[in-house]
Amino acid sequence: MGLGPGESVKPSWNPLKCRGTGLPVNLTILVKSLAVVVLLTNHVKILPDPWLPFIPAIGLIPPVLFQRTLQTVFVLSALAIIFNRRIRLASLVIGSTMLISVVSSKAYYGNNKTFCGLMFFLAGLYQPGGPNFIRWQLAVTYFGAGLNKLLDVDWQSGIFFENWAVHRLRQPWYIALDSRLPALFLARFFCWTTIATELGIVPCLFVPRLYYWAALCNVVFQASLLLFTGTTFTLFFYSMSAASLAVINWPALPLTVLYDPVRGFGNRARKVFEFWDLDASFRWIPYLSDEDAKSDLPRVASRSGVYLLAGERVYSGFRALRMMVLLSPITYFAIAVSIAIAGDLSDWAMLYRRVIVAAYLALLLPPLAWFADLLSHDVKLQIANIGTNAADCRRLS
Repeated sequence: MGLGPGESVKPSWNPLKCRGTGLPVNLTILVKSLAVVVLLTNHVKILPDPWLPFIPAIGLIPPVLFQRTLQTVFVLSALAIIFNRRIRLASLVIGSTMLISVVSSKAYYGNNKTFCGLMFFLAGLYQPGGPNFIRWQLAVTYFGAGLNKLLDVDWQSGIFFENWAVHRLRQPWYIALDSRLPALFLARFFCWTTIATELGIVPCLFVPRLYYWAALCNVVFQASLLLFTGTTFTLFFYSMSAASLAVINWPALPLTVLYDPVRGFGNRARKVFEFWDLDASFRWIPYLSDEDAKSDLPRVASRSGVYLLAGERVYSGFRALRMMVLLSPITYFAIAVSIAIAGDLSDWAMLYRRVIVAAYLALLLPPLAWFADLLSHDVKLQIANIGTNAADCRRLS
């Protein structure tokens, strides 16, 4: 998770840029997305004054002074993150502010706020080559949650989920399906699926070859909770999903993209991506197919208009476009903003969140790009004449 080329440049005031901040691009996206969310959801409004604090000495501080100081520091730190000003320090400060708020008020306390505060704080602790604290925290969270459910009789029997879905959420499709199945069958299925998922993610977080699956399962699991409930559990959905960015190994930037300058697909893709690639994350290089005239340009025997070279892998066609979308910071800012603006818990807001999250899953998960490539009859062959990058181009994905 090291810094790629170009990370020594001065950070930009442009909130859509993520390089040169002192943090790797993926951690920069993480903290900036969360900073946008806490501002859009007006989380600063519920930062507390001391009330039944976990640390009694906090109760001696004048309540109004305590609360206003927390709120001021919180907003300034969030804005500093968004505009790339001392982003590591700002992450430590805003994370500390949230954690202090947690211990200062039992009314404010919540796992979602604690975890979000830890995401900020642990990101601020980043050191090149140092331990990945966020991945460890995610593992601890899932292990604790899974073990707690595993030892809970109500979760083992399905009673908890039945009461939650039927009496608390009044989930219509669940009630309709449950009425046609044996008693507690559906509830036990969801309970044990949840337990298996939470505990199953933990070992994947410690095996490098399984990082991708850990991140994917985490995102799908959190999205499933939102689709089922229509809520984000305050900050829990955002912070748990964003933690996936710290799990994966973000490639060093810029990445090479080979495109066909003759056929329209490659040229159109280049124009679209160059428009929003504010960090210059992709270096576009034209190539010629084998049947074209001889040239020093890279030659590719394929019908695909675009190839993305990412480390030891090469993505072609629609899969290349999907990966470029996933490696673009603007994608995550757009996702965070579009979900956070729903705000309230009205039926329309919950429906909106469900629709938009389902759309993101459909567009960004692998099956759609794979299917599109099958329809386009994409042929993946070895790329030649890449020079120093040749070793990276032999393994096509």
